Amino acid sequence: PPCEKVAGAGYKKLDKPAQAPDYQRGLAVYEAQCALCHGAGGEGTRSGNTQVFPPLWGAQSYNWGAGMSNISNAAAFIKANMPFSQGDTLSDQQAWDVAIYIDSQDRPQDPRFTRDVATTRKAFHDTDDSLYGKTVNGRILGQK
Repeated sequence: PPCEKVAGAGYKKLDKPAQAPDYQRGLAVYEAQCALCHGAGGEGTRSGNTQVFPPLWGAQSYNWGAGMSNISNAAAFIKANMPFSQGDTLSDQQAWDVAIYIDSQDRPQDPRFTRDVATTRKAFHDTDDSLYGKTVNGRILGQK
């Protein structure tokens, strides 16, 4: 029935890692495990007119309102599914690290944008799992 949880649906929630997720460690994991499919610049991979692997940041990626912009959601998805056809091969720490790296990049605006990043963060992203409205590498995410 609609709205009923189905056994086995979704991804196992990951416990917080022993070390705080880290951008630089995430970059190293991304370069070694993700860039082959998703591109060095997160642009994804196309074959002709077909998108083979999705972009993870940039204008064509998921927006700030998507579930993958939540670091714990991204980490759980990555742990269960990535690298492609090799799910559950990254450590929990690696999944968290690469999730924070990916979610530290620019992406399309949250469709609920209130014309102000700080107000939008307070209304929709005010958790430790969102980098929206936070300053990363000298830029405020969500502000272009």
